[in-house]
Amino acid sequence: MVGRQPNFLFGVLIVLTSTSSLLSTAQEILYNAIVYTVDERFPEADSIAIDEAGFIVGVGAFANLSDRFPTYQLTDLRGQLVLPGFQDAHLHAVEAGINSQLCYVGSEVTGEDSSVIEDIPLYFDEPDCADFGLFGGQGWVMGAGVDLAAIMEELKANETARYPITVLDESFPDTPVVILDQYGHGALANTAAMVAVGYDNGVDPRGGQILKDANGTLLGIVTENAQQKLREAAFPPTDDNKELAYKSLLSALDTLKKNGVTTVSDAGGFWHQAQTESWERAEEEGYLTVRASNSLYVYPDEGLGTQLPSLIQRFSNDPDKLVRFNQAKVYVDGILSLATARLYEEYEFDPFQEYRTPLSSSDAEWTGFEYFGDNVTLNFMSQSLANAGFQLHYHVTGDAAAGLALSAIKSVQSNPEIEPHRLTHCYLIAEKDRPLFAELGVVADFQLAPSSVSEEYQQSMQDFLGNDRADTLLPAVEMYEAGATVTLSSDWDADELSPLLKMQTVLSRPTGRSFASLEEVIPMLTLNPAKLLQHDDKTGSITIGKYADLAVIDKDIFNLPVNEIATAEITRTYLQGKLIYNVKGGVGSPTTGLSSNGGSTTATITEGEAEVDMEEVEVEETDTEIDTGLNENVTVGKTDPTSGATTAETAASSSTQSTVSGANRRWASCFSILSFSIWLTL
Repeated sequence: MVGRQPNFLFGVLIVLTSTSSLLSTAQEILYNAIVYTVDERFPEADSIAIDEAGFIVGVGAFANLSDRFPTYQLTDLRGQLVLPGFQDAHLHAVEAGINSQLCYVGSEVTGEDSSVIEDIPLYFDEPDCADFGLFGGQGWVMGAGVDLAAIMEELKANETARYPITVLDESFPDTPVVILDQYGHGALANTAAMVAVGYDNGVDPRGGQILKDANGTLLGIVTENAQQKLREAAFPPTDDNKELAYKSLLSALDTLKKNGVTTVSDAGGFWHQAQTESWERAEEEGYLTVRASNSLYVYPDEGLGTQLPSLIQRFSNDPDKLVRFNQAKVYVDGILSLATARLYEEYEFDPFQEYRTPLSSSDAEWTGFEYFGDNVTLNFMSQSLANAGFQLHYHVTGDAAAGLALSAIKSVQSNPEIEPHRLTHCYLIAEKDRPLFAELGVVADFQLAPSSVSEEYQQSMQDFLGNDRADTLLPAVEMYEAGATVTLSSDWDADELSPLLKMQTVLSRPTGRSFASLEEVIPMLTLNPAKLLQHDDKTGSITIGKYADLAVIDKDIFNLPVNEIATAEITRTYLQGKLIYNVKGGVGSPTTGLSSNGGSTTATITEGEAEVDMEEVEVEETDTEIDTGLNENVTVGKTDPTSGATTAETAASSSTQSTVSGANRRWASCFSILSFSIWLTL
């Protein structure tokens, strides 16, 4: 969720990022660990050998690996758990960083006489609201975090309640104001802002709605794609704003590596706001600490013929790069809490209905909203984007939207080079549509954080949908049992980021809706997203021949009670064998020189000294010592890059997972380590 954030975040980040350039990659054995490989042939080991290019060259027992690679540096993990680096297939990294800098505007009622609407301007007087909300260098006031449903509840409950536009105009008569909602699907605006983007006429843009009453009076509320013009006017791609977006991404990257995330798919892709440039710059400057297979947003109010050349120009799918823009983000509908998700059957309750423009003159029953208006347009656009080489990434929340997206995929000529396509969010999926995921090879991507499965959210959805439909929300287990490939992503910053928290959540849902074991769940955060993002030949499991993208966890979560999994902590994160996060020091090395073909690295260290342009940083000599991250060093000999080399044996990883748990899993571990050690010596 969007919340109040300290405004000194970037200053801290710059120091940490600069510090990271002091470490370098070495041939290394991580040992004395609990290694869960997500490779069903050899699910566990106690050590991993990593070569100078970041490839895994050995997985098995320490005695075997230390004999095979006698000059490799040794890092004792002291019994910690090692998993493949987490892969978050749907988040909003640049937006998360930008939102953290906006003034927080909540919807809390603080007393009997308090009003959600009347209190909105007060948030801009808060001490942590810099410059009273002025942001983006264009003379606009910006905020984020407001709950539009809470505003509508107040309007319905209180006949004398004023519209948000009236309240904002009173405090900001001449300065344009836009306040983004907490989910990224709507916004508040005053008259100056509405006039600035041409919304004062009340005409809905394609893919969005401008709410107004029966007299045509604007409420100052816009939903879905209608917010985009307000965002662009307030935060255009000026040089200063590009710099701010870049720093926002760096801030987000810092958070990601602390959560063990090594691959992402940024689902924002608002190229009108130059968000794509931040990613490319981060890789060019050596500060990118994730692999990224990102989306480009398809604007519904801009004809495909007009924007397709721009999308193709920004398309990239170079396997030697960390960043690719190879997905098209297609919104089919909105969200349930705004009653803009497209449903097969009408809503039980829609607080916005009297303020919307009906979808058609015969639309007496509100069943939600479609961004592109009809399936013919959606199908044509999908085929055109696929022809241009894009993977298709559909936003669907309602069951009818899921049906429309599946129909569009079915209409697209099959092309294994750009598949699989995916549906993300998937809050409701009709029984009749569930088998189609497996039949069409479509990935079902869910976000199952505590906020999305809470009792409070469930109760609110019962009002919108009725009990029967609300009881089927987020059918992740049902889709898994139907044979679909399931991934678990975060939608950060709309929901919580932590992969460990997601594991805890999906294992503690009510009976019949919870996954059975971590062995089922962990692939949904590692190997399955790697398949979706088309790099499971390189990442997603701890397998010889793949890159050492790793997350080290201080506790063996397999032996924790389910409700304690989220208490575990990420202590180290590796990207392609590079230590990019160490809980002891906060940072590891940058990614200068990393490439998907295993090219050599260029970040080096010389006698503990390095030039840092932001701030002087003290560094220990590391010529012959490896920091274990646990207040203990292991002295080893210097590495000879020509010794102990091995030809990486690339092995395909199956998606079928081990179901061994707890104490029984330990016996399997002993057997697996022994078997794998024998296999490595053959």
